[in-house]
Amino acid sequence: MACALTTRRNMPQRILTLITLFACAAAGSAQTGTERGDGRVEILNADEWVYDKLANGAQRLKGNVRFKHANAIMHCDSAHLFEDQRVDAFGRVSIEQGDSLRADADLLRYDGRQHMARLEGNVRLRDRTMDLSTPSLDYDLRNKRAAYHSGGRIQSHKDGNVLTSGNGLYLAGQRRFIFGQDVVLEHPEHRIESDTMHYDTGTGISAFFGPSTIMQGATVITTLSGTYDTRNERARFTRRTQVNSKGRLLEGDSLHYDRASGNGLAWGHVSIADSSGDMQVLGDEGRYNERDDRSMVTGRAELRLRMGADTLFVHGDTLFAAPDASGRRITARRHVRFFKQDLQGACDTLLYSDADSLIRMHHEPVLWNGADQITGDTIRIALKDGQAHRLHVRGQAFLLSRVDSARYDQVAGTTMMGYFVDNALDHLDVEGNARTVYFAREEKDGVEDVFGVNRADCSRIRVRLKDGGISAVTFLDRPDAVLYPIAKAPLEELRMAGANDRSTERPADRWAIFD
Repeated sequence: MACALTTRRNMPQRILTLITLFACAAAGSAQTGTERGDGRVEILNADEWVYDKLANGAQRLKGNVRFKHANAIMHCDSAHLFEDQRVDAFGRVSIEQGDSLRADADLLRYDGRQHMARLEGNVRLRDRTMDLSTPSLDYDLRNKRAAYHSGGRIQSHKDGNVLTSGNGLYLAGQRRFIFGQDVVLEHPEHRIESDTMHYDTGTGISAFFGPSTIMQGATVITTLSGTYDTRNERARFTRRTQVNSKGRLLEGDSLHYDRASGNGLAWGHVSIADSSGDMQVLGDEGRYNERDDRSMVTGRAELRLRMGADTLFVHGDTLFAAPDASGRRITARRHVRFFKQDLQGACDTLLYSDADSLIRMHHEPVLWNGADQITGDTIRIALKDGQAHRLHVRGQAFLLSRVDSARYDQVAGTTMMGYFVDNALDHLDVEGNARTVYFAREEKDGVEDVFGVNRADCSRIRVRLKDGGISAVTFLDRPDAVLYPIAKAPLEELRMAGANDRSTERPADRWAIFD
């Protein structure tokens, strides 16, 4: 036969405690289990208390029920307390631990020996920094660890961040979350999506593991690993990362980004590209500022510029990019060399402008097209529809075209205007003290032979080119010309001042620009 005891709702707490201690010996036994040295589950209050020995020794409590275990206080509408220190609590359940942590739920299953609580139904976990909502939660009171696996939502009190994820682990002592499965952190000024994320509620710093995306304004960052300070909007990434901002894509194996200053720093296989994909800058280290849209790349720096079906490859010690009218201006400095299938060059400084599609070469520039070498104080190449269109050489303009191992056709003047057809030089107009050394050739029995040399001075000359060499020279004004038989040509007339063969600087292919 069961032994039952019922208390009245307003019975003083002191009398309730005496009844607890003496009325039922079995009840005392249920509350003093200390098998693991964790202390007993202590009943602080209940409006109604029934002990049923046959029902697994459970004590049934109703109305304003309060328990205490270790440093936690538990509240509920009703509960079952078992001899092995298990508690099942129902209705308006809450757990308070210390003065900062509180959990609420519809149902609690608590194991006093393990200090483990299972909360179900409208679960809410709160501390000074955040508020967590989830359908169910496992909470380790001894180690202050909470875990959910059915989806959760966290509201940060300090930062205004809202985070959702499929599962999560909260380390209350460290104020640190570990999230997995469809992690999304939202804020009025940014949004973060990740496969796995660690979040420190004290500092507001997020750490990413696996594919992650950060969106803030018009800037989108994708990464595989790194940290992001949500309060100061500073990012440090240690695996392949992209920053897409204002039509520019910055990539690097390691990357730092500071939104306040707009500065991005990248290391390892750095790439900066425009949205069209027609222009790309690569190197070992890069810097980008999204505020003034300027960037710099060093260490095996390379510009790849799409020109029709071909690509122009440019190398310099350092490459700079900056806005220029309606486009971009790229500047390559020191030891500049470039390669295109039908056009190669070298200089100390090269500039390319989107606005006028113009390549400018300064400081001892040299250009090769087929067998022709062109030098001058400055060289400009105008592009049209992605192809070389016109050439302008100013100051000490010189064309050198190899005839054989010892001879060169030569044209010199103050300026040269060149015209391309299908990316090959078709003809050149030379003005200002124009001079030529042109070797006359004839073919006999299928073998070309040099029989004379034409030495001429004229104010204007037109040079036609074919198959990478000079095919004809036309004097547009009255020339002062002499045709020498090759055997009688004075040696001083065979090579003009400035006829310097710079073919050793010519890149043989797109990789040779780095040699």
